[in-house]
Amino acid sequence: MESRNSKVLFHKAGNGKAVKVNLSIPLLKQLGITEEEREVVISYDIENQKIIIVKK
Repeated sequence: MESRNSKVLFHKAGNGKAVKVNLSIPLLKQLGITEEEREVVISYDIENQKIIIVKK
């Protein structure tokens, strides 16, 4: 398993805030995520405090 450090980015969006996390291009290529095929499913494992991203 490969790991990278990243920061969660908070920014204003309308009347509230939005959040973004940057993912590296090599990671997206490994997952098969492209500009044309960019839909993903994000799951939350609260018990183990993990976010799981899978290509749809």
